[in-house]
Amino acid sequence: MRTLVPSDVAEYRLLDSGDGRKLESWSGYVLSRPDPNAVWPPGLPESRWRRADAVFQKTAHQGAKNWIVRAPPPPDWCFRYRGLRFELQLTPFKHTGVFPEQAANWDWFSGLIRRSGGRPSVLNLFGYTGAATLAAAAAGAKVCHVDASRPAVSWANRNQQLSSLGDAPVRWILDDCVKFVKREQARGARYDAVIMDPPAFGRDPRGSVFKFEQDVPRLLRLCRDLLADRPLFFLINGYAMGYSATVLRNMLAEILPIDRIECGELQLREDGGVRCLPCSVFARYPAG
Repeated sequence: MRTLVPSDVAEYRLLDSGDGRKLESWSGYVLSRPDPNAVWPPGLPESRWRRADAVFQKTAHQGAKNWIVRAPPPPDWCFRYRGLRFELQLTPFKHTGVFPEQAANWDWFSGLIRRSGGRPSVLNLFGYTGAATLAAAAAGAKVCHVDASRPAVSWANRNQQLSSLGDAPVRWILDDCVKFVKREQARGARYDAVIMDPPAFGRDPRGSVFKFEQDVPRLLRLCRDLLADRPLFFLINGYAMGYSATVLRNMLAEILPIDRIECGELQLREDGGVRCLPCSVFARYPAG
């Protein structure tokens, strides 16, 4: 079991956490957002938290959730990472469009892609706004990015342009991931690597329901038939599932050798301190 904490994410700082919230700086713009893992007391005084530029909170009106914006984000608000640029937004789901703890995984698979000596094909399922897709493309891969959300795919396209990767070999697919993988299987498609970031629970625009414990094992079995004979890597990440990282490792072991799979937790370290905030769990092949 590994704990991974990205160490070179200059555009993001976790300033403090506690009482079910986190205080963050995104390219200098400070947010206060809920985080159920932060059950300890905050380290900074309340006066520092009150200076946040925007605060996400639930209101009394039928459980609605809103951003209270005290100062608007700067024009062209972006997250920069190793030459890539990702547009940031204050979304209704409390996210900004980027999950900075994933930088540890971006660096891992980017190294594998570069060392492969070729242009491996990567399938990114539940690709959201494209950070992992563009990190893989920048490392030299050709990527098929799949997501069922039209706004997310449009956002990912904008990130491609912002990152000056307009000519990179990326296919943007608006589709249900399970249905797309089934069609690729029927077509005999093959991929050198797979990235998968499934939700704990989801519903596509057509009303189809996705349940992690029900659909991810089925999706993994489908992906097995898409993998090259000697896969370069396979990465599965999970948020808010309520499962241990070992569960992901055991699930991935249904299609790949368990002795070459590592699992663990992605965390973010508070600015200037030793306390870390757990963010997600992962399993990946091959073990680093």
